[in-house]
Amino acid sequence: MNRPVLTMEGISKEFPGVKALESVDFELFPGEVHALMGENGAGKSTLMKILSGVYAPTQGTIRLKGEEVAFRGTLDAQRQGVSIIHQEFNLFSNLSVAENIFIDRPEMTGPFGRIKWSKMIEEAQALINSIGGSDLDVRQEVRHLGVHSQQVVEIAKALSFKADVLIMDEPSAALPENEVKKMFEVIHHLRSQGVAIVYVSHRMKEIFEIADKVTVLRDGQKIDTKSIDEVTEQQLIQMMVGKEVQQLYPIRQQPHDEEVILKVSNMSLDAEHKISFELRKGEILGLFGIPGSGSHTVAERLFGLKRGTGEIVINGKPVQIATPRDAKDHKLAYVPPDRHRQGIIKPMSIRKNITFTLLPSLSKGLALNNTAIQQVSSEYMNKLRIKAPHDEQAVDYLSGGNQQKVVIGKWLAAKPDILILEEPTRGVDVGAKAEIYSIIHKLAEEGLSILLISSEMPEVLGMSDRILVLYKGDIVHTFAHGEADQEQLLQRASHPRMEGDVL
Repeated sequence: MNRPVLTMEGISKEFPGVKALESVDFELFPGEVHALMGENGAGKSTLMKILSGVYAPTQGTIRLKGEEVAFRGTLDAQRQGVSIIHQEFNLFSNLSVAENIFIDRPEMTGPFGRIKWSKMIEEAQALINSIGGSDLDVRQEVRHLGVHSQQVVEIAKALSFKADVLIMDEPSAALPENEVKKMFEVIHHLRSQGVAIVYVSHRMKEIFEIADKVTVLRDGQKIDTKSIDEVTEQQLIQMMVGKEVQQLYPIRQQPHDEEVILKVSNMSLDAEHKISFELRKGEILGLFGIPGSGSHTVAERLFGLKRGTGEIVINGKPVQIATPRDAKDHKLAYVPPDRHRQGIIKPMSIRKNITFTLLPSLSKGLALNNTAIQQVSSEYMNKLRIKAPHDEQAVDYLSGGNQQKVVIGKWLAAKPDILILEEPTRGVDVGAKAEIYSIIHKLAEEGLSILLISSEMPEVLGMSDRILVLYKGDIVHTFAHGEADQEQLLQRASHPRMEGDVL
C-alpha cells in the first residue's frame, strides 16, 4: 500500500472549443476503493476514458506500477492491467458465461481454430469463484442471468486480463436495492486480492459505505482528494456543486387536495395479481418495490404500453387506455426510466425533442408553425433551467441532468393532469437531483398529480406524500410521509403481507 499502482499527473484534455480537463492529478493504491465524484460534465468520464485507453491526453503522464504508459486503445489498456466496467453491460446474451469472459481470446483457441472448451470452462469458473460467484454455472447462457449475476460476469471478464486497476462506472445504477450489498461483497473480494478500484457514482450512501478515499472534480479541475472518514456528505456536495445545497428534498408548503384525479380498480399486472389505488390532485404518490414487484408494469399499463384488465377513472370518468396516444388524449404523461432508449432522440436538438409530441398542434396545414415551436421550446427550457447555449443544441451533448429535464419538458409541454415519473433522477448528479426535485415539488404545488416510481429509497421517502409498497404484484402496505425509514420500507417490499399492514 506504500507505492501507488497508478499515478496520473497533470492530465489535460481539449476538444474543439472545449477544455474538458485541466491539469488533473489522480493516484490509486493496490487494494483501495477510490471514489470519483462530480456533477455531470465535471470531467469524470473524460478522465476515465483517458485511463482506459479511449482517449489520449492532450497533456500529462500516466504511470502504471511505476512505469510510464501511453495506451493505444482499450484493448491495449486491458492487456496492461486497466479494465473498465460500463454502466450498460457489454455482454452477448445468446452466449454462455464462459464464452463472454474469454470471447476472441487467442489462448482459448487451439490448432485449426478449435476452441479449448474444457480450459475455457475451467478458467472461467475459477474466475467466477474467486469473486464469490461459486453458485454461478459458467456454461449457462447470459440471457438467463439476473442483473447482479451479469455484473459478476463483467467483473470476471475484466479480471481475465489480469487487471490491476478496475474502473466501475455507476455500478449500482442497474441494480435493485437488495442486490447492491451483493455487489459490495464482490468488491470486498477484489480489494482483498489487491485489485485497485475506481468507483464512479452519484450515490452518496454507497460512497460512504464502500470507498476508502474520494476525489471530486468540478468543471474539469480537481477540487480535492480526501479520506472518506475526513469528509461529510454535506461537504462533498459543496465540493461538487461549488455551493452549499441546503435542502435536497423540498418541504411541502401546503397539503395536496383531496380531490381524486386518478382511480385505478382491479388493474391486472399479470394473470394472478390486480391492484387498486387512488391519486389525488397535487399529490406526489410514491410507488416502491424491488424488481418483480410489478411497479414498472403499473406505469406500462397506465400509459397504454401493455394491455390488461381493470378500470381506470380520470377526473371522474371511466377511460380506456390501449395506446400511448389514448393516454396522452386523457392528459396523462410518462417519463420512462431509460432516457437514452425511451425518452430522447439524442442527435436531435433540444427544441425538436421538447416539441416532438406536439407537432400536430403546432402546424398550419402541412407546414410547421416555427414561431410557436420556438416559443414552446423556450418556455420549457427556461422553466426547467436547461443549461445550454441555445435550444438548437443537440441533446447528445447535454449533461445527464439536462437530458432528463428535456424529457420532463417534452411531457410538460403536453399540459398533462397526471405525470408518471419512473426513476426520474437515474444517472444524474446531486446538483441536478436537487433541481429536479425542486421542479417536481413545484409542479405538485401547482396542482399536477404525480405518480413517482423509484428504486431509490431516499428519493421515495423524501418526495412522496404517500408511499404504496408493492410485493410480487400486490400492494402490501401504505406509508404516509414521515412514517417509514429505509429499513422499514425495504422490509415491507421484501416480504408478503404482514400483521398490521395498512393498505
